[in-house]
Amino acid sequence: MSTETETAAASLPPARRSGRLTFGLWGLVVLGLGTFLMGIAGEHAQRAWQAYLVNWLFWSGLALSGLTFTALLQITKAEWAGQLRQLAEALGAFLPVSFFLLILLFVGSEQLFPWILEPVPAKQVWLNKPFLIIRNLLGVSVLYGCGLALLHAALRAHGSLATQQTSGWLYSFITALSSQEKAKDTEAGTRMLTVLSPIFIFLYAILFSLIAFDLVMSLEPHWLSTLFGLYFCIGSLYTGLGALAVIAVIARSSFGLPALFPPDRAHDLGKLIFGFCILWIYLFWCQYLPIWYGNLPEETGFLLVRLHAEPWTDMSFIVLLLTFLTPFSLLLLQWVKRTPAALALVSLIIVVGMWLERYILVVPSIWHEHSLPLGWIELGVLVGFFALFTLAFLTFMRAFPLTASSSTDALS
Repeated sequence: MSTETETAAASLPPARRSGRLTFGLWGLVVLGLGTFLMGIAGEHAQRAWQAYLVNWLFWSGLALSGLTFTALLQITKAEWAGQLRQLAEALGAFLPVSFFLLILLFVGSEQLFPWILEPVPAKQVWLNKPFLIIRNLLGVSVLYGCGLALLHAALRAHGSLATQQTSGWLYSFITALSSQEKAKDTEAGTRMLTVLSPIFIFLYAILFSLIAFDLVMSLEPHWLSTLFGLYFCIGSLYTGLGALAVIAVIARSSFGLPALFPPDRAHDLGKLIFGFCILWIYLFWCQYLPIWYGNLPEETGFLLVRLHAEPWTDMSFIVLLLTFLTPFSLLLLQWVKRTPAALALVSLIIVVGMWLERYILVVPSIWHEHSLPLGWIELGVLVGFFALFTLAFLTFMRAFPLTASSSTDALS
């Protein structure tokens, strides 16, 4: 445990290396932006917008999953996560960027939602463009606002606001939200974190389900599934846990903190990932079985396209292989869960599979050609989102490095 009490300076990469990384990431952002603009300005506008939607759903869900994990740890008073908790909190730094990108998403709404140009009379009260934009912006504002408040309370609780360890605009902005006296009150921060955690989980379940219904299920306005929102939320949390294992292994090596992700902690996180793997596939089965058994046309169409129509059949099997069959088989082995590098590799497979799962939830509803729309446009947009997410994460970590007080002793 003594290694966890290393100074915050040891948790940051050298400035020269950090500068090169930042420069490279901004280059990827420019590449992604250029690819997207070329796509929407040319004959591939629909492909560019559907790739944008897929990545917004994936990376925004990943940011929310980090804060959801923090809230779950607080509610259950779990003490095993240690500094993994602070890494999870840092995922939430993408939320302000995500909100701006959501506003931009609605610019291309006519390319995505068929009911805008061809209204569905029976559902027009709900499925109309002004109401879609208003309710989603309001819902996301409430959800993200609560998430950022939760993040602020967590920073107070583990003492990151009490003393200035770094400089920068992000540190100055967040510390300006609290007086220096309040920032030092870690007990008050813990109490606030305890109050906000169940509220945030409730809002996550309700409002992120709304996003799933509006931005995914309404792409096929005649399809319905009451379980889809919960399935979507659990899938994002499953993805976030996998991403956390990958980030922890990278951070342990890059930041020189071997005690950040020891075998015991990897084993605990691995068991949690294994549990969510089973829960996610259970929810999928609970959704699939009634649709198959009921055989109602308004329900079966969504699945038939993805499971029995080309080019989606093979993609669906790949998603099942990466998100369930492979991780379930490997995580049964205790040595895989206790070996951080092995767990990170399995988790990377999960993350890739869940990106493809988001892709196959969205794209077949929009793309009705016989070709597979997976090429330079989709890769460029993915790279741009990845770079933005990583920049937000690194900016947060530079402002609030891993600290000894982020161990659970200060938060339980």
